[in-house]
Amino acid sequence: MKRTGPIKRKTPLKARQPMRRAKPNAQSNAQNSQKGRHKVQKVAQKAPARWRSPEYLAFVRMLPCCVCGAPADDAHHVIGLHWGLSGMGTTAPDSYAMPVCRSCHQDIHRLPELQRCQPGWLRHTISRGMREFKGDIREALVQAWRFIESKEAA
Repeated sequence: MKRTGPIKRKTPLKARQPMRRAKPNAQSNAQNSQKGRHKVQKVAQKAPARWRSPEYLAFVRMLPCCVCGAPADDAHHVIGLHWGLSGMGTTAPDSYAMPVCRSCHQDIHRLPELQRCQPGWLRHTISRGMREFKGDIREALVQAWRFIESKEAA
């Protein structure tokens, strides 16, 4: 069945109150504070910038898959360990990446048993990276190593 015209409302739309915009001024702020109304200002707290290194991620992708040993397609960032490294909309720093093939990558995201194996795979990847790199990359890897040790000791 084809419509011949636009859909018509059975009841018209009515505005409950006219929209008003109040201009902030000193007098209205003084009145609001006298009435006990206080505006709470929300301070946006930015998370610290995550360490990123395309050079290190390229190195990680050249390593064999840490799960099955096949050639790695992806640099998988650690997930699901409750360490505060990743979450909704955030990715762990690049120093917490490990090489995985595509099928193992999907399995890690799906299976909690594989997620629990990530610290060992990370230590193996980080140790290879510390032998390969110097400078800032090596320093970030040393910090990641210490962080993993502190979390496992707790």
